[in-house]
Amino acid sequence: MSWGERLWQRIQSLGFFVFVLVVACGLGLLFFPLLRRSHLMQQDMRRLDREIERQEAVERQQRTEIEALKTDASFVERTARSKLNLAKPNETVFKFEPQPSSLAVTSTTSRPASAASPSH
Repeated sequence: MSWGERLWQRIQSLGFFVFVLVVACGLGLLFFPLLRRSHLMQQDMRRLDREIERQEAVERQQRTEIEALKTDASFVERTARSKLNLAKPNETVFKFEPQPSSLAVTSTTSRPASAASPSH
C-alpha cells in the first residue's frame, strides 16, 4: 500500500468518526429538550401527588367533623361556642384579645440627661 492510499484511508476513518460524532451531537441536541421536559413533568407530578395527599387529609378531617356534628351534641355546642361565638341565655362570655407583640410596642424610656441637652 502506498503512502497516498494510507493517507486516504486515515482521512476516511477520521471522516467517519467526525460524521458519527456530529450525528451523536445532533441527536443529543434533538432529545435534550424532551428529556428536560420529561424531568419537569415528573417534578410537577410529585408536587401534585403531595397536593392530592394534603387535600385527602383535609377531606378526612372534614368528614370526621361532619360525622361528629351529626352525632355528638357536645361537639356541636363546642363548635357553636368557638366558631360562631354563641352563648347560652343569661351567660356572660369573656373574650380575651392576644397581647401585642413586643416589637409593636414602642419604648417609652427617657433619654439620659446628658443626651437630652447638647454639651458645649
